[in-house]
Amino acid sequence: MKTLRLTLLFLVFTFPLCAADAFHWGPLETIAIQDRGRLKPFDTFAEESVLYITGKRSWEGEPSEATLFGWMASYEDTWSSKEFILVDYKPLKAAIGIAEDQKYFAPEVLIGNQKLGALVRDAFKKQKPELTELDKKAQEVSNRVGLLQAVVSGDIWTIFPNPTNINEAWYSIASLTGQSERLLPYESTKVQKLSDGLRTLIKAYIDKDAATWNKTLPEYASFLEEGLTTNYPTQAKLKQEVQYNKFRPFRWAWVLYTVGFLTLLAFIFTANRVFGFVGAGALGLGFAIHTYGFALRMLISGRPPVTNMYESVIWVSWGCMLFAAMIWLKYKNAVIPTAAAVFSLVALVLADNLPSILDPSINPLEPVLRSNFWLTIHVLTITLSYAAFALSLCLGNVVLGNYGLTPNRTDRIQQFSLYMYRSMQIGVVLLAAGTILGGVWADYSWGRFWGWDPKEVWALIALLLYVAVLHGRFTNWLRGFGFAAVTVVSFLGVLMAWYGVNFVLGAGLHSYGFGSGGIAYVLVYVSAQVAFILFAYSRHRSSGDTNAAIFPKGHR
Repeated sequence: MKTLRLTLLFLVFTFPLCAADAFHWGPLETIAIQDRGRLKPFDTFAEESVLYITGKRSWEGEPSEATLFGWMASYEDTWSSKEFILVDYKPLKAAIGIAEDQKYFAPEVLIGNQKLGALVRDAFKKQKPELTELDKKAQEVSNRVGLLQAVVSGDIWTIFPNPTNINEAWYSIASLTGQSERLLPYESTKVQKLSDGLRTLIKAYIDKDAATWNKTLPEYASFLEEGLTTNYPTQAKLKQEVQYNKFRPFRWAWVLYTVGFLTLLAFIFTANRVFGFVGAGALGLGFAIHTYGFALRMLISGRPPVTNMYESVIWVSWGCMLFAAMIWLKYKNAVIPTAAAVFSLVALVLADNLPSILDPSINPLEPVLRSNFWLTIHVLTITLSYAAFALSLCLGNVVLGNYGLTPNRTDRIQQFSLYMYRSMQIGVVLLAAGTILGGVWADYSWGRFWGWDPKEVWALIALLLYVAVLHGRFTNWLRGFGFAAVTVVSFLGVLMAWYGVNFVLGAGLHSYGFGSGGIAYVLVYVSAQVAFILFAYSRHRSSGDTNAAIFPKGHR
Protein backbone atom coordinates (compact mmCIF):
# COMPACT_ATOMS: atom_id res chain seq x y z
CA MET A 1 0.00 0.00 0.00
CA LYS A 2 2.85 2.35 0.86
CA THR A 3 4.47 1.60 -2.51
CA LEU A 4 1.20 2.46 -4.29
CA ARG A 5 0.97 5.82 -2.47
CA LEU A 6 4.56 6.69 -3.34
CA THR A 7 3.91 5.78 -7.00
CA LEU A 8 0.83 8.01 -7.12
CA LEU A 9 2.72 10.90 -5.51
CA PHE A 10 5.52 10.49 -8.03
CA LEU A 11 3.07 10.60 -10.93
CA VAL A 12 1.26 13.65 -9.53
CA PHE A 13 4.45 15.66 -9.15
CA THR A 14 6.19 14.51 -12.31
CA PHE A 15 3.24 14.76 -14.73
CA PRO A 16 3.39 18.60 -14.95
CA LEU A 17 7.11 18.34 -15.67
CA CYS A 18 6.49 15.79 -18.44
CA ALA A 19 3.73 17.98 -19.89
CA ALA A 20 6.06 21.00 -19.79
CA ASP A 21 8.65 19.06 -21.79
CA ALA A 22 6.11 18.14 -24.52
CA PHE A 23 5.87 19.98 -27.82
CA HIS A 24 2.70 22.09 -27.99
CA TRP A 25 1.22 22.03 -31.49
CA GLY A 26 -1.91 24.08 -30.77
CA PRO A 27 -0.60 27.45 -32.08
CA LEU A 28 0.37 25.77 -35.37
CA GLU A 29 -3.19 24.42 -35.84
CA THR A 30 -4.72 27.84 -36.37
CA ILE A 31 -2.05 29.37 -38.60
CA ALA A 32 -3.78 30.18 -41.88
CA ILE A 33 -2.51 28.64 -45.11
CA GLN A 34 -3.62 29.10 -48.70
CA ASP A 35 -4.13 25.70 -50.27
CA ARG A 36 -6.14 24.43 -53.24
CA GLY A 37 -7.89 27.71 -53.85
CA ARG A 38 -8.99 28.58 -50.33
CA LEU A 39 -7.72 29.74 -46.95
CA LYS A 40 -7.80 27.11 -44.24
CA PRO A 41 -6.22 26.43 -40.85
CA PHE A 42 -2.93 24.58 -40.90
CA ASP A 43 -4.66 21.76 -39.00
CA THR A 44 -6.81 21.00 -42.05
CA PHE A 45 -3.89 21.26 -44.45
CA ALA A 46 -1.72 18.95 -42.34
CA GLU A 47 -4.44 16.33 -41.91
CA GLU A 48 -5.31 16.33 -45.62
CA SER A 49 -1.64 16.04 -46.60
CA VAL A 50 -0.88 13.21 -44.17
CA LEU A 51 -4.09 11.44 -45.19
CA TYR A 52 -3.27 11.66 -48.89
CA ILE A 53 0.32 10.47 -48.53
CA THR A 54 -0.16 7.75 -45.90
CA GLY A 55 -3.86 6.88 -46.16
CA LYS A 56 -4.24 7.70 -42.45
CA ARG A 57 -5.36 10.85 -40.65
CA SER A 58 -2.34 10.63 -38.34
CA TRP A 59 0.92 8.70 -38.57
CA GLU A 60 2.22 6.65 -35.63
CA GLY A 61 -0.10 8.47 -33.22
CA GLU A 62 1.52 11.86 -33.81
CA PRO A 63 -0.56 14.98 -34.58
CA SER A 64 -0.64 15.58 -38.32
CA GLU A 65 1.05 18.97 -37.74
CA ALA A 66 3.98 17.19 -36.05
CA THR A 67 4.30 14.72 -38.93
CA LEU A 68 4.25 17.45 -41.55
CA PHE A 69 6.80 19.59 -39.72
CA GLY A 70 8.99 16.53 -39.28
CA TRP A 71 8.92 15.84 -43.03
CA MET A 72 10.22 19.34 -43.67
CA ALA A 73 12.68 19.67 -40.79
CA SER A 74 14.32 16.24 -40.70
CA TYR A 75 13.57 14.59 -44.02
CA GLU A 76 17.11 13.50 -44.89
CA ASP A 77 17.96 12.25 -41.41
CA THR A 78 14.69 10.47 -40.58
CA TRP A 79 12.07 10.23 -43.28
CA SER A 80 13.81 9.55 -46.60
CA SER A 81 14.36 5.89 -45.68
CA LYS A 82 11.21 5.47 -43.58
CA GLU A 83 8.28 3.49 -45.01
CA PHE A 84 5.16 5.66 -44.93
CA ILE A 85 4.02 6.37 -48.52
CA LEU A 86 0.91 4.34 -49.33
CA VAL A 87 1.00 2.04 -52.37
CA ASP A 88 -1.90 -0.41 -52.09
CA TYR A 89 -2.54 -1.53 -55.69
CA LYS A 90 -0.82 -4.87 -56.27
CA PRO A 91 -0.68 -4.73 -60.10
CA LEU A 92 1.15 -1.39 -59.81
CA LYS A 93 3.63 -2.80 -57.29
CA ALA A 94 4.31 -5.70 -59.64
CA ALA A 95 4.68 -3.37 -62.62
CA ILE A 96 7.27 -1.11 -60.94
CA GLY A 97 9.17 -3.93 -59.23
CA ILE A 98 8.49 -3.35 -55.53
CA ALA A 99 7.31 -5.82 -52.87
CA GLU A 100 3.70 -6.83 -53.53
CA ASP A 101 3.04 -7.90 -49.92
CA GLN A 102 4.07 -4.50 -48.57
CA LYS A 103 1.71 -1.53 -48.14
CA TYR A 104 4.02 1.36 -47.28
CA PHE A 105 7.27 2.36 -48.95
CA ALA A 106 10.13 4.76 -48.29
CA PRO A 107 10.50 7.84 -50.53
CA GLU A 108 13.91 6.62 -51.70
CA VAL A 109 12.24 3.51 -53.15
CA LEU A 110 9.72 5.50 -55.20
CA ILE A 111 11.62 8.68 -56.11
CA GLY A 112 13.61 7.92 -59.21
CA ASN A 113 11.84 4.60 -59.88
CA GLN A 114 12.18 4.48 -63.66
CA LYS A 115 9.29 2.07 -64.20
CA LEU A 116 6.94 4.28 -62.21
CA GLY A 117 8.14 7.32 -64.14
CA ALA A 118 7.52 5.57 -67.45
CA LEU A 119 3.98 4.59 -66.42
CA VAL A 120 3.19 8.15 -65.38
CA ARG A 121 4.58 9.60 -68.61
CA ASP A 122 2.51 7.16 -70.68
CA ALA A 123 -0.60 8.00 -68.64
CA PHE A 124 -0.19 11.73 -69.27
CA LYS A 125 -0.23 11.08 -73.01
CA LYS A 126 -3.69 9.49 -72.82
CA GLN A 127 -7.10 11.09 -72.75
CA LYS A 128 -9.01 10.64 -69.49
CA PRO A 129 -11.44 7.99 -70.82
CA GLU A 130 -8.46 5.94 -72.05
CA LEU A 131 -6.79 5.71 -68.64
CA THR A 132 -6.63 2.21 -67.16
CA GLU A 133 -6.79 1.49 -63.44
CA LEU A 134 -3.02 0.95 -63.53
CA ASP A 135 -2.56 4.40 -65.09
CA LYS A 136 -4.73 6.05 -62.43
CA LYS A 137 -2.92 4.33 -59.56
CA ALA A 138 0.48 5.23 -60.99
CA GLN A 139 -0.56 8.88 -61.21
CA GLU A 140 -1.91 8.71 -57.66
CA VAL A 141 1.39 7.40 -56.25
CA SER A 142 3.32 9.95 -58.29
CA ASN A 143 1.11 12.71 -56.86
CA ARG A 144 1.78 11.45 -53.33
CA VAL A 145 5.50 11.62 -53.92
CA GLY A 146 5.13 15.06 -55.50
CA LEU A 147 3.16 16.35 -52.52
CA LEU A 148 5.79 15.03 -50.13
CA GLN A 149 8.56 16.75 -52.09
CA ALA A 150 6.59 20.03 -52.02
CA VAL A 151 6.21 19.70 -48.24
CA VAL A 152 9.92 18.96 -47.77
CA SER A 153 11.01 21.91 -49.91
CA GLY A 154 8.53 24.24 -48.20
CA ASP A 155 7.07 25.23 -51.56
CA ILE A 156 3.54 24.27 -50.51
CA TRP A 157 3.73 25.95 -47.09
CA THR A 158 2.00 29.12 -48.30
CA ILE A 159 1.56 30.70 -44.85
CA PHE A 160 2.76 34.25 -45.63
CA PRO A 161 -0.25 36.38 -46.64
CA ASN A 162 -0.40 38.69 -49.61
CA PRO A 163 -0.33 42.17 -48.01
CA THR A 164 -2.22 43.88 -50.82
CA ASN A 165 -5.07 41.40 -51.31
CA ILE A 166 -5.74 38.48 -48.98
CA ASN A 167 -7.33 36.48 -51.82
CA GLU A 168 -4.34 36.78 -54.15
CA ALA A 169 -1.52 34.23 -54.15
CA TRP A 170 0.25 33.84 -50.80
CA TYR A 171 3.97 33.23 -50.33
CA SER A 172 5.61 30.01 -49.17
CA ILE A 173 8.43 29.40 -46.72
CA ALA A 174 10.51 28.35 -49.72
CA SER A 175 10.85 32.11 -50.28
CA LEU A 176 12.85 32.26 -47.05
CA THR A 177 15.10 29.33 -47.88
CA GLY A 178 15.99 30.56 -51.38
CA GLN A 179 14.15 27.68 -53.09
CA SER A 180 11.51 29.95 -54.62
CA GLU A 181 11.87 32.72 -57.17
CA ARG A 182 9.05 34.69 -55.53
CA LEU A 183 10.41 37.31 -53.15
CA LEU A 184 8.53 38.25 -50.03
CA PRO A 185 6.93 41.71 -50.39
CA TYR A 186 7.65 42.76 -46.79
CA GLU A 187 10.12 45.10 -45.16
CA SER A 188 13.57 43.59 -44.66
CA THR A 189 13.17 43.61 -40.87
CA LYS A 190 9.98 41.55 -41.15
CA VAL A 191 11.58 39.10 -43.57
CA GLN A 192 14.49 38.70 -41.18
CA LYS A 193 12.12 38.07 -38.30
CA LEU A 194 10.27 35.41 -40.30
CA SER A 195 13.53 33.75 -41.31
CA ASP A 196 15.02 33.78 -37.80
CA GLY A 197 11.82 32.44 -36.28
CA LEU A 198 11.61 29.58 -38.74
CA ARG A 199 15.24 28.63 -38.17
CA THR A 200 14.66 28.66 -34.43
CA LEU A 201 11.64 26.38 -34.77
CA ILE A 202 13.46 23.92 -37.02
CA LYS A 203 16.47 23.81 -34.69
CA ALA A 204 14.23 23.34 -31.64
CA TYR A 205 12.43 20.47 -33.36
CA ILE A 206 15.66 18.72 -34.39
CA ASP A 207 17.24 19.25 -30.95
CA LYS A 208 14.02 18.14 -29.22
CA ASP A 209 14.06 21.45 -27.36
CA ALA A 210 10.39 21.69 -26.36
CA ALA A 211 10.90 24.77 -24.18
CA THR A 212 12.27 26.87 -27.06
CA TRP A 213 9.62 25.49 -29.41
CA ASN A 214 6.76 26.27 -27.02
CA LYS A 215 8.05 29.82 -26.53
CA THR A 216 8.79 30.59 -30.19
CA LEU A 217 5.75 29.06 -31.95
CA PRO A 218 3.04 31.28 -30.34
CA GLU A 219 5.15 34.38 -31.05
CA TYR A 220 5.64 33.30 -34.67
CA ALA A 221 1.93 32.57 -35.13
CA SER A 222 1.02 35.93 -33.61
CA PHE A 223 3.43 37.77 -35.94
CA LEU A 224 1.90 36.01 -38.99
CA GLU A 225 -1.55 37.11 -37.85
CA GLU A 226 -0.82 40.69 -36.86
CA GLY A 227 2.53 41.76 -38.30
CA LEU A 228 2.17 41.19 -42.06
CA THR A 229 -1.33 42.31 -43.06
CA THR A 230 -4.41 43.92 -41.57
CA ASN A 231 -6.76 41.47 -43.32
CA TYR A 232 -5.66 38.11 -41.89
CA PRO A 233 -8.41 35.47 -41.42
CA THR A 234 -9.96 35.75 -37.99
CA GLN A 235 -9.07 33.26 -35.27
CA ALA A 236 -12.79 32.58 -34.78
CA LYS A 237 -13.10 31.39 -38.39
CA LEU A 238 -9.94 29.29 -38.22
CA LYS A 239 -10.87 27.73 -34.87
CA GLN A 240 -14.32 26.91 -36.23
CA GLU A 241 -12.76 24.64 -38.84
CA VAL A 242 -10.34 23.14 -36.33
CA GLN A 243 -13.33 22.33 -34.13
CA TYR A 244 -14.99 20.59 -37.09
CA ASN A 245 -11.83 18.55 -37.68
CA LYS A 246 -11.44 17.55 -34.03
CA PHE A 247 -15.07 16.84 -33.21
CA ARG A 248 -15.81 14.71 -36.31
CA PRO A 249 -19.61 15.13 -36.14
CA PHE A 250 -20.39 12.51 -38.77
CA ARG A 251 -18.46 9.88 -36.86
CA TRP A 252 -20.47 10.61 -33.72
CA ALA A 253 -23.63 10.53 -35.82
CA TRP A 254 -23.04 6.98 -37.08
CA VAL A 255 -22.06 5.80 -33.61
CA LEU A 256 -25.37 7.11 -32.25
CA TYR A 257 -27.29 5.70 -35.22
CA THR A 258 -25.78 2.31 -34.43
CA VAL A 259 -26.87 2.56 -30.79
CA GLY A 260 -30.33 3.71 -31.88
CA PHE A 261 -30.70 0.87 -34.38
CA LEU A 262 -29.72 -1.83 -31.89
CA THR A 263 -31.91 -0.53 -29.08
CA LEU A 264 -34.92 0.04 -31.35
CA LEU A 265 -34.45 -3.47 -32.70
CA ALA A 266 -34.56 -4.72 -29.11
CA PHE A 267 -37.72 -2.65 -28.57
CA ILE A 268 -39.41 -4.17 -31.64
CA PHE A 269 -38.75 -7.72 -30.41
CA THR A 270 -39.37 -7.16 -26.68
CA ALA A 271 -41.81 -4.22 -26.54
CA ASN A 272 -39.74 -2.91 -23.62
CA ARG A 273 -40.41 0.83 -23.46
CA VAL A 274 -36.95 1.56 -22.05
CA PHE A 275 -35.40 0.28 -25.26
CA GLY A 276 -37.82 2.45 -27.22
CA PHE A 277 -36.92 5.64 -25.34
CA VAL A 278 -33.19 4.97 -25.52
CA GLY A 279 -33.34 4.10 -29.23
CA ALA A 280 -35.41 7.16 -30.12
CA GLY A 281 -33.12 9.37 -28.05
CA ALA A 282 -29.99 7.97 -29.68
CA LEU A 283 -31.40 8.45 -33.19
CA GLY A 284 -32.59 11.96 -32.33
CA LEU A 285 -29.22 12.96 -30.89
CA GLY A 286 -27.41 11.37 -33.84
CA PHE A 287 -29.63 13.31 -36.27
CA ALA A 288 -28.99 16.54 -34.34
CA ILE A 289 -25.21 16.03 -34.52
CA HIS A 290 -25.53 15.06 -38.20
CA THR A 291 -27.37 18.34 -38.80
CA TYR A 292 -24.82 20.29 -36.77
CA GLY A 293 -22.03 18.80 -38.88
CA PHE A 294 -23.76 19.99 -42.04
CA ALA A 295 -24.32 23.46 -40.68
CA LEU A 296 -20.69 23.74 -39.58
CA ARG A 297 -19.40 22.44 -42.93
CA MET A 298 -21.57 24.95 -44.80
CA LEU A 299 -20.33 27.83 -42.62
CA ILE A 300 -16.74 26.81 -43.34
CA SER A 301 -17.16 26.30 -47.09
CA GLY A 302 -19.79 28.98 -47.74
CA ARG A 303 -21.86 26.62 -49.86
CA PRO A 304 -24.18 23.60 -49.63
CA PRO A 305 -22.15 20.43 -48.99
CA VAL A 306 -23.12 18.49 -52.12
CA THR A 307 -20.32 18.96 -54.63
CA ASN A 308 -18.58 15.57 -54.40
CA MET A 309 -19.43 11.98 -53.52
CA TYR A 310 -18.42 12.32 -49.87
CA GLU A 311 -20.76 15.24 -49.34
CA SER A 312 -23.61 13.60 -51.21
CA VAL A 313 -23.25 10.41 -49.13
CA ILE A 314 -23.55 12.28 -45.84
CA TRP A 315 -26.37 14.42 -47.27
CA VAL A 316 -28.36 11.45 -48.57
CA SER A 317 -27.94 9.60 -45.26
CA TRP A 318 -29.26 12.72 -43.49
CA GLY A 319 -32.23 12.91 -45.86
CA CYS A 320 -33.03 9.24 -45.27
CA MET A 321 -33.37 9.90 -41.53
CA LEU A 322 -35.43 13.03 -42.22
CA PHE A 323 -37.96 11.20 -44.39
CA ALA A 324 -38.09 8.32 -41.91
CA ALA A 325 -39.02 10.82 -39.18
CA MET A 326 -41.73 12.34 -41.40
CA ILE A 327 -43.33 8.98 -42.19
CA TRP A 328 -42.96 7.86 -38.56
CA LEU A 329 -44.90 10.92 -37.41
CA LYS A 330 -47.77 9.73 -39.61
CA TYR A 331 -47.79 6.01 -38.75
CA LYS A 332 -45.92 5.77 -35.39
CA ASN A 333 -44.20 2.48 -36.19
CA ALA A 334 -40.66 1.98 -34.84
CA VAL A 335 -39.72 -0.15 -37.84
CA ILE A 336 -39.52 2.97 -40.03
CA PRO A 337 -36.62 4.78 -38.24
CA THR A 338 -34.98 1.44 -37.46
CA ALA A 339 -34.83 0.56 -41.16
CA ALA A 340 -33.60 4.06 -42.08
CA ALA A 341 -30.84 3.87 -39.45
CA VAL A 342 -29.31 0.89 -41.28
CA PHE A 343 -28.73 2.87 -44.46
CA SER A 344 -27.57 6.02 -42.68
CA LEU A 345 -25.08 4.34 -40.40
CA VAL A 346 -23.62 2.22 -43.22
CA ALA A 347 -23.30 5.29 -45.46
CA LEU A 348 -21.57 7.32 -42.73
CA VAL A 349 -19.26 4.45 -41.78
CA LEU A 350 -18.13 4.22 -45.41
CA ALA A 351 -17.66 7.99 -45.63
CA ASP A 352 -15.65 7.97 -42.40
CA ASN A 353 -13.40 5.06 -43.27
CA LEU A 354 -12.77 5.31 -47.03
CA PRO A 355 -11.08 8.71 -47.49
CA SER A 356 -9.19 7.51 -50.57
CA ILE A 357 -12.55 6.86 -52.29
CA LEU A 358 -14.78 9.43 -50.60
CA ASP A 359 -12.58 12.52 -50.26
CA PRO A 360 -13.69 14.50 -47.17
CA SER A 361 -11.72 17.63 -48.11
CA ILE A 362 -13.55 20.95 -48.38
CA ASN A 363 -12.64 22.40 -51.76
CA PRO A 364 -13.81 25.45 -53.74
CA LEU A 365 -16.64 25.03 -56.19
CA GLU A 366 -16.00 24.13 -59.79
CA PRO A 367 -16.86 27.09 -62.09
CA VAL A 368 -19.98 25.33 -63.39
CA LEU A 369 -21.29 25.04 -59.82
CA ARG A 370 -20.83 28.66 -58.82
CA SER A 371 -24.44 29.54 -59.48
CA ASN A 372 -25.42 28.76 -55.91
CA PHE A 373 -29.13 29.15 -56.63
CA TRP A 374 -29.18 26.37 -59.22
CA LEU A 375 -26.74 24.27 -57.24
CA THR A 376 -29.00 24.43 -54.22
CA ILE A 377 -32.25 23.83 -56.08
CA HIS A 378 -31.19 21.13 -58.54
CA VAL A 379 -28.54 19.13 -56.73
CA LEU A 380 -30.26 19.14 -53.34
CA THR A 381 -33.53 18.04 -54.90
CA ILE A 382 -31.94 15.20 -56.88
CA THR A 383 -29.94 13.88 -53.95
CA LEU A 384 -32.90 14.15 -51.58
CA SER A 385 -34.81 11.89 -53.96
CA TYR A 386 -32.00 9.35 -53.52
CA ALA A 387 -32.60 9.59 -49.78
CA ALA A 388 -36.29 8.80 -50.16
CA PHE A 389 -35.50 5.88 -52.46
CA ALA A 390 -32.89 4.65 -49.96
CA LEU A 391 -35.63 4.57 -47.32
CA SER A 392 -37.91 2.64 -49.69
CA LEU A 393 -35.00 0.24 -50.27
CA CYS A 394 -34.60 -0.37 -46.52
CA LEU A 395 -38.33 -0.83 -46.00
CA GLY A 396 -38.51 -3.05 -49.07
CA ASN A 397 -35.91 -5.30 -47.50
CA VAL A 398 -37.98 -5.36 -44.32
CA VAL A 399 -40.93 -6.56 -46.39
CA LEU A 400 -38.78 -9.20 -48.09
CA GLY A 401 -37.44 -10.26 -44.69
CA ASN A 402 -40.97 -10.83 -43.50
CA TYR A 403 -41.69 -12.88 -46.62
CA GLY A 404 -38.62 -14.96 -45.87
CA LEU A 405 -39.10 -15.40 -42.11
CA THR A 406 -42.80 -14.83 -41.35
CA PRO A 407 -44.60 -15.20 -44.71
CA ASN A 408 -47.99 -15.70 -43.07
CA ARG A 409 -47.96 -12.36 -41.21
CA THR A 410 -50.01 -10.64 -43.91
CA ASP A 411 -50.99 -7.75 -41.66
CA ARG A 412 -47.38 -6.80 -40.95
CA ILE A 413 -46.36 -7.19 -44.59
CA GLN A 414 -49.22 -4.91 -45.65
CA GLN A 415 -48.18 -2.22 -43.17
CA PHE A 416 -44.51 -2.25 -44.19
CA SER A 417 -45.46 -2.22 -47.88
CA LEU A 418 -47.45 0.94 -47.24
CA TYR A 419 -44.48 2.69 -45.63
CA MET A 420 -42.29 1.62 -48.56
CA TYR A 421 -44.88 2.99 -50.98
CA ARG A 422 -45.03 6.37 -49.20
CA SER A 423 -41.27 6.86 -49.29
CA MET A 424 -41.23 5.93 -52.98
CA GLN A 425 -43.88 8.54 -53.73
CA ILE A 426 -41.72 11.21 -52.10
CA GLY A 427 -38.72 10.06 -54.12
CA VAL A 428 -40.52 10.14 -57.47
CA VAL A 429 -41.82 13.68 -56.89
CA LEU A 430 -38.35 14.91 -55.91
CA LEU A 431 -36.51 13.09 -58.73
CA ALA A 432 -38.95 14.37 -61.35
CA ALA A 433 -38.62 17.93 -60.05
CA GLY A 434 -34.84 17.61 -59.79
CA THR A 435 -34.53 16.29 -63.34
CA ILE A 436 -36.56 19.18 -64.74
CA LEU A 437 -34.57 21.70 -62.70
CA GLY A 438 -31.39 20.04 -63.93
CA GLY A 439 -32.49 20.78 -67.46
CA VAL A 440 -33.06 24.42 -66.54
CA TRP A 441 -29.59 24.55 -64.97
CA ALA A 442 -28.07 22.87 -68.04
CA ASP A 443 -29.65 25.50 -70.27
CA TYR A 444 -28.31 28.23 -67.97
CA SER A 445 -24.78 26.74 -67.77
CA TRP A 446 -24.25 24.87 -71.05
CA GLY A 447 -26.79 26.45 -73.39
CA ARG A 448 -29.01 23.40 -73.86
CA PHE A 449 -31.84 21.91 -71.83
CA TRP A 450 -31.05 18.25 -72.55
CA GLY A 451 -27.99 16.67 -74.15
CA TRP A 452 -28.17 12.94 -73.36
CA ASP A 453 -25.22 13.25 -71.01
CA PRO A 454 -24.71 9.96 -69.07
CA LYS A 455 -25.76 11.61 -65.80
CA GLU A 456 -28.92 12.96 -67.38
CA VAL A 457 -29.74 9.65 -69.02
CA TRP A 458 -29.35 7.61 -65.85
CA ALA A 459 -31.36 10.09 -63.79
CA LEU A 460 -34.14 9.68 -66.36
CA ILE A 461 -33.80 5.88 -66.30
CA ALA A 462 -34.07 5.84 -62.50
CA LEU A 463 -37.14 8.05 -62.66
CA LEU A 464 -38.83 5.88 -65.29
CA LEU A 465 -38.08 2.74 -63.27
CA TYR A 466 -39.83 4.07 -60.19
CA VAL A 467 -42.71 5.56 -62.20
CA ALA A 468 -43.20 2.10 -63.75
CA VAL A 469 -43.22 0.52 -60.28
CA LEU A 470 -45.84 3.00 -59.01
CA HIS A 471 -47.92 2.49 -62.15
CA GLY A 472 -47.66 -1.27 -61.76
CA ARG A 473 -48.85 -1.01 -58.16
CA PHE A 474 -51.73 1.30 -59.10
CA THR A 475 -52.96 -1.02 -61.86
CA ASN A 476 -52.39 -4.17 -59.75
CA TRP A 477 -49.75 -5.50 -62.12
CA LEU A 478 -47.40 -5.60 -59.16
CA ARG A 479 -48.76 -7.16 -55.99
CA GLY A 480 -47.38 -8.49 -52.75
CA PHE A 481 -43.92 -9.97 -53.08
CA GLY A 482 -43.42 -8.69 -56.63
CA PHE A 483 -44.03 -5.11 -55.55
CA ALA A 484 -41.42 -5.31 -52.80
CA ALA A 485 -38.86 -7.13 -54.95
CA VAL A 486 -39.13 -4.70 -57.86
CA THR A 487 -38.91 -1.73 -55.49
CA VAL A 488 -35.64 -3.05 -54.09
CA VAL A 489 -34.22 -3.85 -57.54
CA SER A 490 -35.15 -0.38 -58.81
CA PHE A 491 -32.64 1.16 -56.42
CA LEU A 492 -29.93 -0.16 -58.75
CA GLY A 493 -31.00 2.59 -61.16
CA VAL A 494 -30.35 5.17 -58.44
CA LEU A 495 -27.04 3.49 -57.63
CA MET A 496 -25.98 3.76 -61.27
CA ALA A 497 -27.04 7.42 -61.55
CA TRP A 498 -25.42 8.29 -58.23
CA TYR A 499 -22.28 6.15 -58.14
CA GLY A 500 -21.91 4.36 -61.48
CA VAL A 501 -21.81 7.38 -63.78
CA ASN A 502 -19.19 9.14 -61.66
CA PHE A 503 -17.03 6.21 -60.55
CA VAL A 504 -17.48 3.59 -63.29
CA LEU A 505 -18.29 5.39 -66.55
CA GLY A 506 -16.38 8.57 -65.69
CA ALA A 507 -17.69 10.32 -68.79
CA GLY A 508 -19.83 13.36 -69.47
CA LEU A 509 -20.11 17.00 -68.49
CA HIS A 510 -20.60 16.25 -64.79
CA SER A 511 -16.85 15.71 -64.38
CA TYR A 512 -16.74 17.63 -61.09
CA GLY A 513 -18.26 14.56 -59.41
CA PHE A 514 -15.95 11.94 -60.91
CA GLY A 515 -13.89 9.62 -58.76
CA SER A 516 -12.55 6.09 -58.63
CA GLY A 517 -12.65 3.06 -56.38
CA GLY A 518 -15.34 1.36 -54.35
CA ILE A 519 -16.51 -1.04 -57.06
CA ALA A 520 -15.82 -4.05 -54.83
CA TYR A 521 -18.16 -2.70 -52.13
CA VAL A 522 -20.90 -2.08 -54.68
CA LEU A 523 -20.57 -5.58 -56.14
CA VAL A 524 -20.74 -7.11 -52.66
CA TYR A 525 -23.93 -5.16 -51.96
CA VAL A 526 -25.54 -6.12 -55.28
CA SER A 527 -24.64 -9.80 -54.79
CA ALA A 528 -25.98 -9.82 -51.23
CA GLN A 529 -29.16 -8.06 -52.33
CA VAL A 530 -29.85 -10.54 -55.12
CA ALA A 531 -29.18 -13.47 -52.77
CA PHE A 532 -31.60 -12.01 -50.21
CA ILE A 533 -34.33 -11.55 -52.81
CA LEU A 534 -33.91 -15.18 -53.96
CA PHE A 535 -34.03 -16.41 -50.36
CA ALA A 536 -37.23 -14.45 -49.65
CA TYR A 537 -38.76 -15.65 -52.91
CA SER A 538 -38.05 -19.31 -52.16
CA ARG A 539 -39.65 -19.00 -48.71
CA HIS A 540 -42.59 -17.09 -50.13
CA ARG A 541 -43.22 -19.72 -52.81
CA SER A 542 -42.99 -22.57 -50.35
CA SER A 543 -45.48 -20.91 -47.99
CA GLY A 544 -48.17 -20.82 -50.67
CA ASP A 545 -49.37 -17.38 -49.50
CA THR A 546 -49.98 -15.02 -52.42
CA ASN A 547 -50.56 -11.99 -50.14
CA ALA A 548 -52.84 -10.41 -52.73
CA ALA A 549 -53.77 -7.45 -50.52
CA ILE A 550 -50.83 -5.06 -50.65
CA PHE A 551 -51.98 -2.41 -48.19
CA PRO A 552 -54.28 -2.35 -45.17
CA LYS A 553 -57.88 -1.61 -45.95
CA GLY A 554 -58.56 2.06 -46.65
CA HIS A 555 -55.03 2.94 -47.82
CA ARG A 556 -53.91 3.71 -51.35
